[in-house]
This record gives sequence, C-alpha cells and structure tokens, in this order.
Amino acid sequence: MDGHPSDRLVAGVLTGALLTTVFVVGMLYFGIPAEHHANMAMRLGLPVALSCVLLFPLPLLQRTVLRERRSQFILDEDLNAMLLGRVIGVIGGVALGVTLATEML
Repeated sequence: MDGHPSDRLVAGVLTGALLTTVFVVGMLYFGIPAEHHANMAMRLGLPVALSCVLLFPLPLLQRTVLRERRSQFILDEDLNAMLLGRVIGVIGGVALGVTLATEML
C-alpha cells in the first residue's frame, strides 16, 4: 500500500507521461489523422484527448460519484495527488513525445 500521497503523485506523473508519449509518437509515426486533412494542433490534440479519456475518468468518478464505493484506504488527498500527477504527466508526455518523434522521424 502506498504510504504517502506523494507516491500517488509520482505514479500519476509516470503513468501519464508514458501513456501520452506512446500515443503521440505512435500517432505521428502512423500519420493519424492524415497529414492532408489535419494541422499540427489536431495531430497533437487527438493523442492528448485519448490519454485524458483513459487516465481521468476513474479517479474523477471515485472522487465525486463513487465516493461511497471506493476503498476506505484511499483518501481524498491520494486522489487529488493522483489527478495532479496525471495532469503533469500528460503535459510532460506531449513534450517528450514531440521530442522523440522529431528525433525518430
């Protein structure tokens, strides 16, 4: 069991950064969406949106709607730290993904 909310913060940063980096590099490598029909904002916005759809629903639901059903060992501070870490991870993952994509492609 995690002993401190900072553990959840670091885990959230690493999870968000890794997932977003994989999405950014993969989608830029495969050209999704096609270059003819999308500008760079859309080509970076789609991986960020997919990462957010995968990373944020469960902690947000546990923080709000499913508060009574979550484990008694998960505190609000833990969920807040996890959400903050995932936000920081998504931002860092975009930067890392663009850097890797420009080096590889």
